[in-house]
Amino acid sequence: MHLSDDLPPAKASARPLRILVVDDSVVIRGTIRAALDKLDRPLTVIEAAAGDEALAIMRQSQVNMIFCDIQLPGISGLEALAYAFATQEHPPFMVLMSSLDAGAVREVGRKLRVYEFLQKPFRTSDVLNAVAAYDRLSTLSNALVVDDSSTARKLMRRILERSQFRLDIQEAESGAEAVKLASVTDFEVIFLDANMPGMNGPETAGHLLRANARTQIVMVSTEQQLELIRSSQYAGAFAFLTKPFQSSDVNAVLHSAFSIRAPSLALPTHAIFSDVESANGGVERRATP
Repeated sequence: MHLSDDLPPAKASARPLRILVVDDSVVIRGTIRAALDKLDRPLTVIEAAAGDEALAIMRQSQVNMIFCDIQLPGISGLEALAYAFATQEHPPFMVLMSSLDAGAVREVGRKLRVYEFLQKPFRTSDVLNAVAAYDRLSTLSNALVVDDSSTARKLMRRILERSQFRLDIQEAESGAEAVKLASVTDFEVIFLDANMPGMNGPETAGHLLRANARTQIVMVSTEQQLELIRSSQYAGAFAFLTKPFQSSDVNAVLHSAFSIRAPSLALPTHAIFSDVESANGGVERRATP
């Protein structure tokens, strides 16, 4: 394994974790344990050398995270992960590991809702980044959906609820209502329609950012005109989504909003980010790998 100084900060006050490491290599298990020992937090690391052993552990107690190799003695790692999802009301956070980098393996991982795939050899920072992602995805975030159409708000709420993040979602039907709500609630992310009667999206964004400069604003629109994208950027929106968008697009913008490295299993996104521009001054799309 490679070591790296590019490590996320350890959290002394973070919640306790129970992590299951499943690999038939004692070296791999020891390397992951050594990486996890860098975290200053309550932590229980359980090791298993085979899929059957991992299943027995999961039947006895719940774990928060699983680092699981694909190729194991007895049942495969994929079978063990499938069991974890099928039998638990709140399935653990999954990280799949393998020396192979096959597209078919990645596709199966996506179907099992595995969060990350680590190809061996991986770095200490890869393990710690996975833990940091678990912490952020497990944290409830305040989100606001702003659109003058109740149908559009309902659809956006449904898409946000299918994302990887835990979101406490409120709705506003106008820019004025959004500003009023933002005066009493610190929204971490706001999905804001660009074209609304009264205050439009860019104008509303300016008021929202004056209320809370830390708010991350995602402008949304059925149109994808350069002028609209530019005005959204100038107003302070960090990302632009064209309707209709998918939960994978929401995942992409929220990873960026919360400064989390996107997982290698993430689907491509059509989100346009304000900090990515082409050499000729146009806006490029940043796609999640």
